[in-house]
Amino acid sequence: MNRREFLKVAGVTTAVTGAALATKPKKAFALELGEEHDQFPLEVTKDFKGFNQKNHAFMRGFWDERPFDDEHILKTYDHHTLIEAGLIFGAKQEGIMPNEDESKLGYRQLDYALMNASWSVNDHFATGSQLGLRNTLVQTHPVNPETGEEMKDMPVFVPSLYSWDNSKVDKMLAHGKKQYKFKDAQEAAKHIKKATKHFGADLVGIAPYERAKRWTYTEWARPNVRSFTMPDDTVEYLPFDPFKLHKGEYETFGVTAVKSDFKREAGFEPKSVIVLAFEMDYNGIKAAPTLVESASAGVMYSKMAETAHKLAKFLRNLGYKAAPCGNDTALSVPLAIEAGLGETSRMGMVVTEKYGPRVRLCKVYTDLEIHPDKPITFGVKEFCDVCMKCADACPSKSICHEPAQVIKEGMEFSTGKVNESTMTGVEKWFINGERCLAFWAYNGGDCGTCIAVCPYNKIDEWHHDLSKVMTLTPFKPLLRSMDEWFGYGGPVEADVRLESKYLKDAINDFWDKI
Repeated sequence: MNRREFLKVAGVTTAVTGAALATKPKKAFALELGEEHDQFPLEVTKDFKGFNQKNHAFMRGFWDERPFDDEHILKTYDHHTLIEAGLIFGAKQEGIMPNEDESKLGYRQLDYALMNASWSVNDHFATGSQLGLRNTLVQTHPVNPETGEEMKDMPVFVPSLYSWDNSKVDKMLAHGKKQYKFKDAQEAAKHIKKATKHFGADLVGIAPYERAKRWTYTEWARPNVRSFTMPDDTVEYLPFDPFKLHKGEYETFGVTAVKSDFKREAGFEPKSVIVLAFEMDYNGIKAAPTLVESASAGVMYSKMAETAHKLAKFLRNLGYKAAPCGNDTALSVPLAIEAGLGETSRMGMVVTEKYGPRVRLCKVYTDLEIHPDKPITFGVKEFCDVCMKCADACPSKSICHEPAQVIKEGMEFSTGKVNESTMTGVEKWFINGERCLAFWAYNGGDCGTCIAVCPYNKIDEWHHDLSKVMTLTPFKPLLRSMDEWFGYGGPVEADVRLESKYLKDAINDFWDKI
């Protein structure tokens, strides 16, 4: 940019800022910057064939015994297969296996207890949905009504909060109850969005299934399980051998994949997908990658299960069928884009206008026709191409520095090679899911560093809204620098961050502020 262009842009920005501040300072830049699109805003090639859930990195952790050929994973974490990394991660989350240093701030028993309790509603009532299990079942044990004792050797399974059981809708309609008829699809959208936010979602968008069905997994996968009699005589069905795990051995039983079919499993063909976004706690995310950050994610996963369950119940009471989903069934980020909630980003997360990437997503499929939203763009792609802060900060070196491009099988990037866990045929940035999961196993909780350092991760204040405007101007390369000047996100270098005063202060502030 030459001097004249610089002064011109600066003058226009100053004038706009002054006029806005003179009228409504608080809401000066709390504006809709998004441009609506009739089509998906990133290139999807004719070669795009969808994505098989069996190949998701989490699901490969139940069947893929092939040794890692990534020297970074082998040297940094000493994990040898995805099965090993996945089981270590799960064992640390459940407290079966200790973290490396449980005296360290952010990894203490106090921090672990916070994380585990935050995930508990998801874990107890939507078991495995975060790993991609659809229509999940909750394993429990009946109580003998005469003695009040738990019948430990007789496990039973009950529908979870993400249940796809629509049998009550069929019974209701069979007994003469009518479907509630909205005036039109737009009125349906108004009431569905109001109800969804009332139940607990922070953002909600609608995508027509006809447009969104390509993001449904081509096959749905589920880990195979076997029964084990535990030391307390309870019978548990598990996808791994718990006794071998205690000895440092890693055995799983593979997965079963079936062609995706809503009619077969939920009893209906979808017409609409309702996509829900939930804001994670800003102060908790600042503490990434410690267990305090993982607790902030877990609270939202628990809230996702509860809210999606309520929304599904609402739709069923209106006479429509529903399939509530967490991380399962379909790719949530492109669905959120289809539903107008935001754009994708270098880190692979959806970036919303209001909360940046600090959100978690779930969705509810239904046979109710609802007026859809359109995809929007507001400069994220262009900004991510020049920022690269998340790639620099990623402790596992999973996020590439190369520009967004159509991903093809076999391509190589600074962070590794494209394999079956990467969706191909779509324009995006490459992320190495194996490295990410390997760090989670080492860390004992998920990470979230990319979210914490992102310049879009800001609380709702007018001066932060001003930064949104900057992403649409030639000043956008300066935003990362300004972000760091003002201390947002903390140290970018991964090793420095983990030992920094910033991270210690973030954890202490989280616990000290009531």
